[in-house]
Amino acid sequence: MRCLLDLTGEQHTQESLYQRISFPPAPPDRPYIFLNMVSSLDGKITLGEVGDSASGLGSPSDQMLMKRLQSNAQAVMIGASTLRVGHVAYPPSLMRAVVTTGGNIPADARFFRDAPGRAIVFTTEQMPEGQRTALQEVAHVVVCGVDRVNLTQALRFLRHQMGVERLLCEGGGGLNFEMFAAGLIDEWFLTLAPKVKGGSHIPTTVEGQGFARERAVRMELVSVYEQDSELYLRYRTLR
Repeated sequence: MRCLLDLTGEQHTQESLYQRISFPPAPPDRPYIFLNMVSSLDGKITLGEVGDSASGLGSPSDQMLMKRLQSNAQAVMIGASTLRVGHVAYPPSLMRAVVTTGGNIPADARFFRDAPGRAIVFTTEQMPEGQRTALQEVAHVVVCGVDRVNLTQALRFLRHQMGVERLLCEGGGGLNFEMFAAGLIDEWFLTLAPKVKGGSHIPTTVEGQGFARERAVRMELVSVYEQDSELYLRYRTLR
């Protein structure tokens, strides 16, 4: 692994990259939030079709770094579409939260079964009562909004009720956009895989309705590492 740039003043090897990250203190009303995604060179987050996972997109090194980033967090948050893809597994010690408007998520997923009492579902009043009852058997169900999850309220819950100071967000593209739109992403760890997928219908790292030209989120590059033409990028949001 080669260090191409590291403005933190450190130069890591494959054995040390992302092992222990010194993040700034969390704001008083939410956790410090860092996003981790892997994409092809053209920004796609799957090599399959819509609804497929990211399997095969990143290398084994990317998978290793993903686990290290998880170890730097106290909790992880994903969107409902990411959970529905399946194969979502985290260390049992890691608190996990999923954001869903209507509750269309599998209550029997490993996401819930692997960590009894450590899963949270942030949802809205639109969730059917039957689905809410089923999910309450495996998770804390927290209503944050009428027809749209209020992410600011959800993150305040994580910070004040659950004591979470470092939160990892792992997509998908819809949740990522909502987080950026609300000014909630502090850093972005992006693995750029040396592959091209194509397809206007294939999901990308950030989707949603998009930003007006003058509202585009600006970020600054913190570090770049490379291995076998795969790039590991770290960005920090410019405030």
